[in-house]
Amino acid sequence: MSDQIKKAIKNRPSNALMPGYIDNDIIKGAYHYAECLLFTSYEETEGIVVLEALASHCPVLCRDIGVYEDWLKDGRDCFKAKTNDEFNEKLHFIMDNDTQAVVAEGYKLAEERTLEKVGVQLKTAYEALIKQKTAEWSPRP
Repeated sequence: MSDQIKKAIKNRPSNALMPGYIDNDIIKGAYHYAECLLFTSYEETEGIVVLEALASHCPVLCRDIGVYEDWLKDGRDCFKAKTNDEFNEKLHFIMDNDTQAVVAEGYKLAEERTLEKVGVQLKTAYEALIKQKTAEWSPRP
């Protein structure tokens, strides 16, 4: 988290609420009944909030920032915007149109990134690295 963000959180206005941990069932219910996740954050590390919404079949409208560049595509599995006017335009589009095809693609994307699948990918990468390093360190005849 950048110093600028830390300072903004520390000096936030009184109407900015920081809820802390929220129980999983509450989050699932919120996403299930929401018409859209509007996520305008300027800074994000992993996009967990977005993944949770995608996994809950919730349309996502997020800020077009670097963390999403390589895995989220506007109009394919989510909606992205940069300016307030773009957010307004896309939010109206989501509310007024059938976005089920985009939501379905978003769900598929979330399925590809489950903890189990990421765990298997990490295990495979670590095993390959250990095998490579073991071969490099083994005495040669």
